[in-house]
Amino acid sequence: MAKTNKKFMLLSAVGIIMVVDVHCYGPLSLFCSFLPYNSFFMPMFMFISGYFNKVDKDTDLWKYTKRKTRTLLLPYFVISFLAFFIERLIICFKTGTVPALSGKLFLQLFTNAFTSGEMASIAAPMWFVPLLFTVQIIYAVVKKTLYNYWNGKKALILFALLHIFVVWYVTGSGIAPYKYLPFKVLFFLVFLEMGIFFRDVLEEKLKKVNPLLLMTFLLLVNMTRIIILPSESDIAFRDLSTLTGFTSPYPVTPLISSIVGILFWLEIVELIGPPLYENRIINYISENTFFIMGFHIIFFNLLNCVLFSVNKIIALPDFDVSTFQRSNWYRWEYVLQFRLAYFLAGLFGSLALRQIYDRFIKKPVSDRVKKRKQY
Repeated sequence: MAKTNKKFMLLSAVGIIMVVDVHCYGPLSLFCSFLPYNSFFMPMFMFISGYFNKVDKDTDLWKYTKRKTRTLLLPYFVISFLAFFIERLIICFKTGTVPALSGKLFLQLFTNAFTSGEMASIAAPMWFVPLLFTVQIIYAVVKKTLYNYWNGKKALILFALLHIFVVWYVTGSGIAPYKYLPFKVLFFLVFLEMGIFFRDVLEEKLKKVNPLLLMTFLLLVNMTRIIILPSESDIAFRDLSTLTGFTSPYPVTPLISSIVGILFWLEIVELIGPPLYENRIINYISENTFFIMGFHIIFFNLLNCVLFSVNKIIALPDFDVSTFQRSNWYRWEYVLQFRLAYFLAGLFGSLALRQIYDRFIKKPVSDRVKKRKQY
């Protein structure tokens, strides 16, 4: 299914803006006091993928797998390896030393792709891509194989139970790295099916519900949960790449948190969406979520490199050189409003890089291929 639904394209843009925002410590903090980003935003990406998913009995699994490899895995490896080498250059600039490279290191990087998903810490958010690929392929194979017996509602219930089992299993003790990918697949399958269920069953029905009433109800549900839970932060979860950070005593918490957050933002988009549906910047953000996901932390670090250079000339108050040199996650916060500079650098730096790629690499290569075909 082509990604042409403007409402869901806007939702996708909102999602990647949340990713950038949380990684520069929330200069925007969109409704975070009510719904923390890490209580729903990665499941929301899987939900969006499910909404655009179209697998049926006529799906050619070989062609489907090739297409997903081309559109998901190939960009993942290209962006991750490029980010890895950029990270090496930045480390060299930071510390004046050249990080060692070895065959063992590259083997570990490839292994990471199918465990935590993080091939380079400076492109850590890309962990989601091999997971998305695996979930889509497994879902396609299972649904195509069992199509004559497939029931979406029963599948949704089964996937929800598997999701709850995973949360229960990993809470507290965690799991070994080789279990990361299969357990993440079981955690996320429900959100893929949920997107399909929303498209086929709920979308038209929810249009009859007053969005403000629904949003109010969702916020009341969340408030009630916060009162019941031992800590307000229990509605969120920390690190889905390694399935850690579940602090709620109830294994159903992440599922409820995700449903509440996704439905709430769907209604926000429903309310504010129409004037933004044809906005070129919003659509460009939606079309380039991979670029933004892969490169925004790099641009945070490039901004830090500029600050580091300035600090050598004019001492910047509270600029922590030691933390800057050893961490990709350092943010200078002498003035909290400076977080917005990181946000703008991460978002628009990534989009500018995409423009450079399209103009100076993709277009010349495409033009050469067309010329060869003509002759």
